[in-house]
Amino acid sequence: MNDKTDLGGLLDASPVRRGHVLTVATLFLVLLIDGYDLAVTGQMLPAIASALGVPTASLTGAFALQPMGQAIGGLLLSPLADHFGRKRMLIALLALFSVATLQSVFATSVFGFGATRFIAGMLGGGLLPAAASLVADISSIKRRSTMVGIVYAGVAIGAVGASGLVALALDRIGWQGVYLIGALAPLLMILPIVLWMPESPLHLARTGAKPTDIFKALRKLGIVVDAGTRLRGPERRTGARISIIEIFGDRRALFTAVLWFSCICGQVAVNLFGIGAAFFHEFGGVPVASYAAYASMAGLASIAAGLSTGFVIDRFGRYPVTAVYALLGALSLAGLGLFPFGSAGFIAVIVSAGFFVVGTYQSLNIITPIVYPATLRSAAVGWKGAVSRFGSSAAPLIAAALLAQQMGVKVAMCAAAAPLLIVVLLAPVLAVLERRMRSDHSL
Repeated sequence: MNDKTDLGGLLDASPVRRGHVLTVATLFLVLLIDGYDLAVTGQMLPAIASALGVPTASLTGAFALQPMGQAIGGLLLSPLADHFGRKRMLIALLALFSVATLQSVFATSVFGFGATRFIAGMLGGGLLPAAASLVADISSIKRRSTMVGIVYAGVAIGAVGASGLVALALDRIGWQGVYLIGALAPLLMILPIVLWMPESPLHLARTGAKPTDIFKALRKLGIVVDAGTRLRGPERRTGARISIIEIFGDRRALFTAVLWFSCICGQVAVNLFGIGAAFFHEFGGVPVASYAAYASMAGLASIAAGLSTGFVIDRFGRYPVTAVYALLGALSLAGLGLFPFGSAGFIAVIVSAGFFVVGTYQSLNIITPIVYPATLRSAAVGWKGAVSRFGSSAAPLIAAALLAQQMGVKVAMCAAAAPLLIVVLLAPVLAVLERRMRSDHSL
């Protein structure tokens, strides 16, 4: 009579069904839109500046407001998905994101343009935590890293798509047309989310939803249970608990601190790798266009890493993969300073760097929605992302110091590799801390 089916166990044991595929594909497209919006602005600054009648340099500050908005949005908006539901937040954020992007088309001043970009950044900063936490909630334990990784990869692929669209269409449709595409796409995503995507069954159970609502969410995933089945879900929320504070509760404080520092190191390495063109131009006289040709190969490798890292983690474990990827990424970055530019060895290491440097950061991204409990999953993802963005502001300062002191390509690339060596050392520490958390309190 008291026998109940464990809802979490039901989701963990479920094979990948049509509903899972539709949800992952939809969330991938949501984050593709976010990546597109963030990348496209930087590539159109000269055209926007010309239309506003100001120098391009005067718009750089306005452009910097967008990633700042993303960080703040991650801090402020991510906990709302834990309280009000992932699906509901995605719909609201996409609608507002569309309006903010559309307002950029009508900007007539640097201040107005910067304001619309800041607001769009804030709203975009809430999209990723809601999407990552939803896919982690519905995924089986055997495929969770794979599915989370595919969704995360939408950001990088969206950025690549933005580059292609600007190159092909900017002269024909203008910067306003490019933004109109970015404003229309979020609206087009709302209907599939409403029709196909379920709310997190774990969130519904935690907030005391009717059993019929939980069964409906399960059916959208392709998980059919008998109408008379009694489900045992996670503990119901009582009171207005602040999930941000809970991130550090239940012996999670040290794990969270180490994970955040690891993510900062990973993001700094990614950013310094991205500044590689400046190092090779200043220290080796390499034309920027020549370096960009090889960097495009690294870009393709980074996309492959984004799509495949979750699958590798599901096969071999998150911390061994993180450590190995970080080590290979560090060796690849150091190798860029050792092999002659354009040689076969250089091509091999820049492609390897594109895969393993981005793969390392992707693996750290995947850890957060998997390790933290569903009740605070979105807040954990949002705060981790915000801290990473703020902390990675050290990268341009490091680059400026290396360039000012004329340290040379070898030293510069070794400096880029150093943060990944820290990740190599911290990966086993994270494994120990997670085991300690799980032995003390079931996550």
